[in-house]
Amino acid sequence: MPDWVWDARWLEGNMALALGHNSVVLYDPVIGCLLQDVPCTDRCTLSSACLIGDTWKELTVVAGAVSNQLLVWYPAAALVDSKPVAPDRRVSGHVGAVFSMSYLESKGLLATASEDRSVRIWKVGDLRVPGGRVQNIGHCFGHSARVWQVKLLENYLVSAGEDCVCLVWSHEGEILQAFRGHQGRGIRALAAHEKQAWVITGGDDSGIRLWHLAVTLAGSWRVLAVTDSGVLYLYDLEVKCWEQLLEDKRFQSYCLLEAAPGPEGFGLCAMASGEGHVKVVPINTPTAAVDLTLFPGKVHSVSWALRGYEELLLLASGPGGVVACLEVTAAPSGKAIFVQERCRYRLPPSKQRWHTCSAFLPPGDFLVCGDRRGSVLLFPSRPALLQDLGLGGQAEAGAGDLGGGGDSGEGETAVTEWGPVSILRSLHGKQGVTSVTCHGGYVYSTGRDGAYYQLLVRGSQLQPVLRRKCCRGMSWVAGLRVMADGNTVILGFHANEFVVWSPRSHEKLHVVHCGGGHRSWAFSDTEAAMAFAYLKDGDVLLYRALGGCTRPHVLLRESLHGREITCVKRVGTITLGPEFELPSFMQPEDLEPGSEGPGLIDIVITCSEDTTICVLALPTATGSAHALTAVCNHISSVRAVAVWGVGTPAGPQDPRPGLTARVVSAGGRAEMHCFNITVTLDPSAPSRLACHVMHLSSHRLDEGWDGQRGRRRLVKVDPETRLFHLQDSGRQLQLLAETFHHQRCVLKVHSFTHQAPSQRRRLLLCSAATDGSLAFWDLTTALDHGSAVLEPPADPGLPCRLGPPCLTVQAHSCGVNSLHTLPTREGHLVASGSEDGSLHVFVLAVELPERDEAGGGAEPAPQLHVLEEHSVPCAHAAHVTGLHILSPSLMVSASIDQRLTFWRLGHGEPTFINSTVYHVPDVADMDCWPVSPEFGHRCALGGQGLEVYNWYD
Repeated sequence: MPDWVWDARWLEGNMALALGHNSVVLYDPVIGCLLQDVPCTDRCTLSSACLIGDTWKELTVVAGAVSNQLLVWYPAAALVDSKPVAPDRRVSGHVGAVFSMSYLESKGLLATASEDRSVRIWKVGDLRVPGGRVQNIGHCFGHSARVWQVKLLENYLVSAGEDCVCLVWSHEGEILQAFRGHQGRGIRALAAHEKQAWVITGGDDSGIRLWHLAVTLAGSWRVLAVTDSGVLYLYDLEVKCWEQLLEDKRFQSYCLLEAAPGPEGFGLCAMASGEGHVKVVPINTPTAAVDLTLFPGKVHSVSWALRGYEELLLLASGPGGVVACLEVTAAPSGKAIFVQERCRYRLPPSKQRWHTCSAFLPPGDFLVCGDRRGSVLLFPSRPALLQDLGLGGQAEAGAGDLGGGGDSGEGETAVTEWGPVSILRSLHGKQGVTSVTCHGGYVYSTGRDGAYYQLLVRGSQLQPVLRRKCCRGMSWVAGLRVMADGNTVILGFHANEFVVWSPRSHEKLHVVHCGGGHRSWAFSDTEAAMAFAYLKDGDVLLYRALGGCTRPHVLLRESLHGREITCVKRVGTITLGPEFELPSFMQPEDLEPGSEGPGLIDIVITCSEDTTICVLALPTATGSAHALTAVCNHISSVRAVAVWGVGTPAGPQDPRPGLTARVVSAGGRAEMHCFNITVTLDPSAPSRLACHVMHLSSHRLDEGWDGQRGRRRLVKVDPETRLFHLQDSGRQLQLLAETFHHQRCVLKVHSFTHQAPSQRRRLLLCSAATDGSLAFWDLTTALDHGSAVLEPPADPGLPCRLGPPCLTVQAHSCGVNSLHTLPTREGHLVASGSEDGSLHVFVLAVELPERDEAGGGAEPAPQLHVLEEHSVPCAHAAHVTGLHILSPSLMVSASIDQRLTFWRLGHGEPTFINSTVYHVPDVADMDCWPVSPEFGHRCALGGQGLEVYNWYD
């Protein structure tokens, strides 16, 4: 077609096409010709169009002009010579361009979605009849960005937009459901099936999701509330009335209220006062409440800890960081409870010194607690365990005042205060820990720093495994829940909203406009439904929803990234065993010919501007890609990634299937992260693989002061090349050396090794800058210097300098965007690609002078020189952003001109072999690897999307 196609409709075997400048053509797809071309007299640019009717005579065009008007006209009004047709009606209402329209013939309604973030409903009657009246009967404001798509159904209106939200509305403009799960720049495609109650969305993150319409509320809970006058009330949702349980003047003005966990809270709740009083109340028999006076001052916090159905503890924090641990049991009759103080704990010193949450660590020997200072602590659940574990030295001697009851008259009793056996200090920052949860051998902690941690306990010591950020904007993570299917959901606050978020599907399951988390609130969830109760303006408000924290939707196609991919790196290959189809690690050079069958799976890492790192499984024999996991530790765009140490979980002789590797990622805000990935068998997953990530360390280049310049380093446009050393198995990054040789932005760095017979292996580095120059450095000396100072000194000072480069080559006239090397018999083959579309290939020779043993001087630096040099000035029509030397005779290059080109190498200038067009715009990186002699090579290109090619020589 000569113009954009906004809509298409079958008309008795032919096709009607609405074109971008307000014209309609009738097209015969069998013979491939235009039968009729009818323009409108208003030859304006359209932003959308909708064709209505089943025949050419009754065809109606509703065109959305960029001038914010809707134009209704009839192509059949034209004569045979296809003269322009004047619009029948003009409709104005939106203040932005209309991007989508949907017509409901049975009710004569038209819905429009606009750039002004609104959805409008129009009463238009039968549009196939000219001269009708158009009336705006409603407008819907609920999206926070442009609305791309709208579908009008018999009972609902469905819209989706740039804010990655799909909203279900009533025809009166009320929001009934909100589907959140897509990432990136919005939902572009929308389909709905009202009888099946399906909504299907496709987004910029390449994901396709199927949602189910369900707006029925159900479930029954009891709500507890205490007033300023010290009265405890119970509200039963089945009978819908308040009942007074008790009144206690000691709990006036200040009272903490916490219900016990478990089914119906085991019918227990705890109240705490500002004068050290704690009351444990059985909800069904409040007259059997037990009173305790634990402290001479204010009770700062209370929390419950439950171990199965066997052990229930109540922890109360008092003055001076003292935490009283109370054991709660019930009488056999169930009509009375017994509360006994088991021990006391002492928290580490801090300004606000009280605990915020607690949980049993299976099998029940330890208690995990979080405090107001953001630390996670490990306490023995019974003091006798300290002696059994040989940890008696962790105890702190002290005395606490123990009152056996409000009217018991018992005297003071000295109680030993036990300190923690393990501390992760300020893990969640100064705002505090909000929850701790134990599941599957791990401890999960959440905090008001917007993150949640996965922790592991080894030898009674807490160790952080992985830190994850929640959905964008959720700065207050309030809790974590583990569902029946093993998936987790995150509870938190985003500005004035309470949000239930799924890390698995990146979806906001529930959003409640509560006003924020600085209020008393409670959350309850079952498989049937969920409830969120909160106080606002003196009222107790309740939100209920069917289905609990699960959403019956299906991922038809997994999402990848929400923004552009910046780098692609292949990790290794997993092969499914032929007898049991179990994955096992295998390097590509070890593959036997013909073994590239359906069991061969490549593991690839992609990084993106959406701040995430994805681990993908790419089966060789299929065109599918499965996202195994996503790492969200970065706070800005991830720009580079390095992989090393690929192997099996327990060594080369380990019979267990799997793949392990270490990864370092770097990106915006001068941030670097190091982590381990482990890929194992998971028969329940679509890819039959699962990936586990362990975070090892992080580093910010702008941390600390530069003593030479007396200010923080500027890292946004950084002309420096820095060398880091990984210490303690990757758990610490130490800056070893840096250089300012290029005096401009360094675009690429590439390291490689040189090994000569009977000589020491040398590590070389090539750096490329915006002036088109390449510099080569010998890093062996710098690494020797770093290995002698593994322990950080008291005054680290400045890092060492790399000194002058061994060789400088002016390869291009402007910036170098791609760089790769390959060892050959003559030396090293070096190839580079530039912003001017040119390629530069040369052979680098490395000569190692003999050391003068008699002189005993320092080891001489290697001598580098160029043996052979060639250039291809117009290899591509735009920037060369991907380059890989596959063999001494074969090279592949990629450019933002969307061409993947293969070159024959040898003596003389590289010669063109063939080229293909790929569909990834603005490709930013490429990685290639051999699969087998029969299968050839695979090339993965990342930019605005990901594309993988198989190439046979």
